[in-house]
Amino acid sequence: MDINMIFFLNAIFISMVNFLGGEEALLCSLLFILGVYFKRREKNLTLILIGITIFLYINYSLRTMEKLKANKTYEFQIEVISDKAKIIRVDEKYLKVSYYPILDKFLEDGSYITLGRIGKIEENRVELVILKEEKIETRIKDFLNNKVDKSVSTFPYEFQNFTKAVLLGRKDVISEEIRKKFNYTGTSHILVISGLHIGIIIFTILFLLKSLPYQIRYGLAGIILTAYCYGVGFTPSVQRAYIMGIIYLAAKIFYEEREMIKALMIAFVVSHFINPYAIRSISYQMSYLALVGILFLYPKVKEYLGEVLPKKLIKYKFINFLILSFSIQIILIPIFLYYFRVLPLFTFIPNLIVIPLGSITVQILFITLLLSFLGLEKVLITVGYFLYKILIFLIDMFSKIPFLTLTFYVKISLLLYIFLYVIILLFIVFQKEKIRRYWYIPLGIIPLIFLVPPQRTKKLDLKWMNYRSIPDKVLFLNKKPERRDVLLLKDSRINRLDYIVTSYEMKNDELKEAYPNAENTILNKGEGIKIENEYFINEKGKIKIRKLEFKN
Repeated sequence: MDINMIFFLNAIFISMVNFLGGEEALLCSLLFILGVYFKRREKNLTLILIGITIFLYINYSLRTMEKLKANKTYEFQIEVISDKAKIIRVDEKYLKVSYYPILDKFLEDGSYITLGRIGKIEENRVELVILKEEKIETRIKDFLNNKVDKSVSTFPYEFQNFTKAVLLGRKDVISEEIRKKFNYTGTSHILVISGLHIGIIIFTILFLLKSLPYQIRYGLAGIILTAYCYGVGFTPSVQRAYIMGIIYLAAKIFYEEREMIKALMIAFVVSHFINPYAIRSISYQMSYLALVGILFLYPKVKEYLGEVLPKKLIKYKFINFLILSFSIQIILIPIFLYYFRVLPLFTFIPNLIVIPLGSITVQILFITLLLSFLGLEKVLITVGYFLYKILIFLIDMFSKIPFLTLTFYVKISLLLYIFLYVIILLFIVFQKEKIRRYWYIPLGIIPLIFLVPPQRTKKLDLKWMNYRSIPDKVLFLNKKPERRDVLLLKDSRINRLDYIVTSYEMKNDELKEAYPNAENTILNKGEGIKIENEYFINEKGKIKIRKLEFKN
């Protein structure tokens, strides 16, 4: 069985499904198989690939839905976290577009199966009338939540939230201020459960079970890992890390050679069989690309620097970890540019200190979680809190260093995003001599980046954010502004504001930084402000405009 051909076939099919559609994906896959046949002339491989393609197309047709339709009734699987809801599946199918429902009734945190009717649809927001709801029993998840809550109940609120984030995947509970500091220093992956955390957890379980026989130890580690991942939820990044973790443990049990590249390919194939639209998740893309950076880019960068730096220097683990962090940052730069419009310049430097410390902190907290099953959570939780304080101190310190990350408020072209990955791919695949020989090819693409218009079409949601150019340039908001809001303003070519009027306290300073000359006013209920011939007033938590009439 040629795992490489199966992987490339899956990659082509999934890419076409997400960019174009099922029929186009089927056609491109068959063209790929035709090319493989003419290249290799292997009938058995060709038949296998054709069978896989048909299977992929049937699976895609049965497991996915393009979009929702207004005034229709569906069965929804909904996840509610901190008053925010997200649609996971509809009629047991995955959606190409992520929808965030506006519910007509309050639901407590948890997972629900609901029968609901779609009202108005605006971009990715939908009005959802719930006709019937049933909360999904999540005993393992509730059990883990209770254990974590009990372990940290006597500690400060910030540490409780941090523990919930790194052990339960509850990144939403982290304050905006802390999250912004982690993002700026390029260490936000500590706050989400991903390959780093799964690796730490596997190592911890194996260490604690080292007195058991070899195969029993790895088998129990697989069972515990499965129960844990089921409890925290199989998000795309957790799913990828879990599949690779299970492959690693199975290889150890059956004395097979551990090949991380093949494990990555298998994880890709399996995760897209489960959800053909998983690749649309940003966390999924970052998770896979980070591992691609480790497996493919890191050896090349290390080899290149080995010719420049002294050989003795390359042997130090600290230098190797520096090169590794730099390689991951390089491969994630296009992601950061396109989705977040930030350019990480020196964030690999904080990673040298923060990641090892963060890994130890997560390990201590996970051991504390295991000890809580025996009622011994107090043994190590104080150590975890002490490490957390050091970690936050370092994050605060690094967040004050200028130019670790640069923010761009201009639109990023999709072509630039693709171009950067083409350059990285060329570096991985070809030798330096070939890159130097064909230097004019990437150079010729650069002008096209500036000729092709940026791939952004989102508009301001005027229900909660309104811009007035007359009188003056006034922005008034009816919700807490987020970073996405600033990007939308810039995308709408609003480069100057004289007044910002809100009904919420702006804890995030990004809006102020983007418009430093604007006069910021927070209106409590009943309060108002007069700007020329208009009067802005907070009525029942929402800002409204009243025209002022002038009498002669």
